[in-house]
Amino acid sequence: MAQGLSPSVPQFSPPAAEQGTRTMTPQESRQELWQAIRGSNQVLARAQTVLALFPDTMIIDRAKVTVTKRQFFRTADVMSVRIEDILNATCTVGPFFGTVTLVSRVMNDDQITTIGRFWRADAKRLKRVLQGYIIALQRGIDCSSLETRELAGMLEKLGADNHPHYVD
Repeated sequence: MAQGLSPSVPQFSPPAAEQGTRTMTPQESRQELWQAIRGSNQVLARAQTVLALFPDTMIIDRAKVTVTKRQFFRTADVMSVRIEDILNATCTVGPFFGTVTLVSRVMNDDQITTIGRFWRADAKRLKRVLQGYIIALQRGIDCSSLETRELAGMLEKLGADNHPHYVD
């Protein structure tokens, strides 16, 4: 198990910054990997672009964000970014559609990825869940013990822009 975790609490989400690492037994390594696999299968938010012959998708799970951009049949550019490596998430919305922009740190450079023409509500939800997750990790909040649906709802509330001049 990772240092500081009790054996009864499975670690699905990325851990807050750990103090140090220790050597693990093969059994502990297997157990940690299986927990990571289960966590990556727990989707917090998902959306697909609309009005496209080859729709793009964005999937947010407990460990990463996966963006799949399609150009043709059976072809895709798939990019996965760990939640910890996302610096910011923004969305641009119009009356019907919206786009989501991710800024991530990759090799000490900022990488910007925009994916879009989601339905307006989907773009806003993706942005709120991502921004909420970024805030939770920055504050060192352990999200692993929460049920997936509850976690998604709480992250969306945490990432909401509840300011007087926010366009809804």
